[in-house]
Amino acid sequence: MKKTSRLILSCLGVFFLASCTDTSELYPGNAYVGQDFIANRYHEWPASLKGVTNLTSVTLHNEQTGYFNGSGKHDTPRDNRGFDQAKEWHPNWFKNPDGTQLYWVDPVIGSDIINGGVGEYRDQSPLYGTVYSQTKKLTRINSAFSKGYLSKLYNGQVRCNAWSYYSMVLLDKEGYGTFFPSELNTAEYFAFSARGGRNSNDGGVGNVVTFGINVTFYRYKEDGKTLVSNTVVLEDVQLQANYSSEFTSLVGFKFSDAGINPKGIVGMSMSLAALNDPYQDGEGRGSSCDFSDNETYHTGLCLLEVLLPDSTWF
Repeated sequence: MKKTSRLILSCLGVFFLASCTDTSELYPGNAYVGQDFIANRYHEWPASLKGVTNLTSVTLHNEQTGYFNGSGKHDTPRDNRGFDQAKEWHPNWFKNPDGTQLYWVDPVIGSDIINGGVGEYRDQSPLYGTVYSQTKKLTRINSAFSKGYLSKLYNGQVRCNAWSYYSMVLLDKEGYGTFFPSELNTAEYFAFSARGGRNSNDGGVGNVVTFGINVTFYRYKEDGKTLVSNTVVLEDVQLQANYSSEFTSLVGFKFSDAGINPKGIVGMSMSLAALNDPYQDGEGRGSSCDFSDNETYHTGLCLLEVLLPDSTWF
């Protein structure tokens, strides 16, 4: 999970420990650890997920039968945080079996993790039954999710907590794809924690950025060999960028609202389909979500957690 070596930690320096707006992510070896924002993009794809036949593509909007997004308020950067909209629409998702409430952050320690320091793993079980993400995280549901680089997307950490890219992956238009360690049996909904990030020096002011996000799920046909996919397009997802690394939003949707049967899903991918970033520097230069172009500024999706709460696996 989010265990790190002293060697890699030493490469981060003081700046990386203090902020994760414009920093880099952890990857095996010394990749994705430098100060170059563009080079921190995660865009790994298993070869077998490329060119897969897509069976359906459904576009969802920010509404009760579409997708939920953070607080449900997006007027200013500080509005974009938490899970209040999902809780309003689906209150039972955020309750324990005894009816007690789950929280975005623990009301006593004010955090979604028990933080022993950057890269230092701590037992999070005291937060079970209190913090939503720790209670519902995939590594608790299925221990197979605790292995590998992407395990940091499955361990219940929905905010930066000064961990920089030890807690997240940075995505652009190309996105990433992955196989799950098990085959999905049942799940009511899919969710993720995210915010925006840009390689501009905003001085903590930030802005609201609108993303188009493609989420694609993969499964095998009856022959057990041929992969097919179903795509969900989340249109106009509003998140804050460069305001605060701790202001992340829970975004997601019910599988039934997307017309998808989750049984048999073996992997997923996520990419940016569109970007509306009003940022401009003093010379009128804007920002792009295609990290491969020659623009000065780039805006990406900082993905911190992927959740399939209360799911069962084969």
